[in-house]
Amino acid sequence: AAVLAAAEWPDSREPVLVVGHQPTLGEIAAYLLIDDEASWSVRKGAVWWLSNRVRDGVSATVIKVVIGPDFV
Repeated sequence: AAVLAAAEWPDSREPVLVVGHQPTLGEIAAYLLIDDEASWSVRKGAVWWLSNRVRDGVSATVIKVVIGPDFV
């Protein structure tokens, strides 16, 4: 919750880059994508681009890109 508040998710009008470590990044990804308290694996050096969209009044998190460290 603290990381999302600092990033002003989902209301920020500017792009935000969050840099961190496990398990926090995996927990944030799981919370945003499946609304669950899981701990997903996020590899060191990976880039996840998540966005928020609102359609018909319903807010959803969308995965734009996931790039593994081998391709960064």
